[in-house]
Amino acid sequence: MMHERPTPTPGQPEQLSCSPDQADVLRPVAENGTPNWRRFEVALRRYGELIAAGLSTALEKRADVDQGTARCIAHVLGRSLGRDSALAGFGRTGEGDYESLREEYLALHSAEGVSASTRGLIDWLGTYLIRQHHPEARAATYQEVYPPRLTNILVPTGVEVGDWYFTVHVPGTSGSAQIAELSETLTELAADRDTALRVFLGLPDVNAMSGDIMEDFHLQYIGVYSTVEDALHELAEVDERERDVIEYAEERQLIIEQVTPDYDALREQIADGFDLVEHEGRAYVFSK
Repeated sequence: MMHERPTPTPGQPEQLSCSPDQADVLRPVAENGTPNWRRFEVALRRYGELIAAGLSTALEKRADVDQGTARCIAHVLGRSLGRDSALAGFGRTGEGDYESLREEYLALHSAEGVSASTRGLIDWLGTYLIRQHHPEARAATYQEVYPPRLTNILVPTGVEVGDWYFTVHVPGTSGSAQIAELSETLTELAADRDTALRVFLGLPDVNAMSGDIMEDFHLQYIGVYSTVEDALHELAEVDERERDVIEYAEERQLIIEQVTPDYDALREQIADGFDLVEHEGRAYVFSK
């Protein structure tokens, strides 16, 4: 007889102790789209200590939860939706379609009757799944926040605008409906015909759902330059630096025939204040 692979204990991926037992599997579940919070609470009481231990370790390390903890959280959340849900499947196998999982945990995140503590569990699970699918996702703030919040992570997301398909970054609370609305908004803004706007939207710390992306763009857009060197020449005030060097030398009866900028060093120097992006042979500059 074949059995489903159990869910690992948090912190011990090969120890199989967090999967539903036979009674869980056979018990019927109403799957009408409305979360059954009673079933969730029953499962949480059973696996709460395992989850708490995993969260404690993650907080101590200031890191995401491990796979075992993520699967335990998915299992208890899946109990509210039914055994055929994507979350329940991830709890059993550690696998699942990212977008299906996202739509389910976001629906629970905003569901009527969800408690603050349950929403916190969803934040932990959602952040884990986002990092697994999008390792380059980064915090919306300059510093990671723990416990994590889905509102505080910007997720690389593909959008189709006209003939263009490009990547923007949206909060972790954004689902398929919001992303579709964003595509419509960017189409209305003619982003497919505005190269500078598309480059701006591709910056990893730009929230495409800020509420007024055009205001953000106009406030931060400095300009476009023919080359990176031309951009750095202006941003780093190279002419003024060269004059200072020549004057310094003349005051000491020294002759300097040529001053050569170190553009790599200058680029590092301005990085805290500006984003400089090379795109299609030109250099686009935005303030931070």
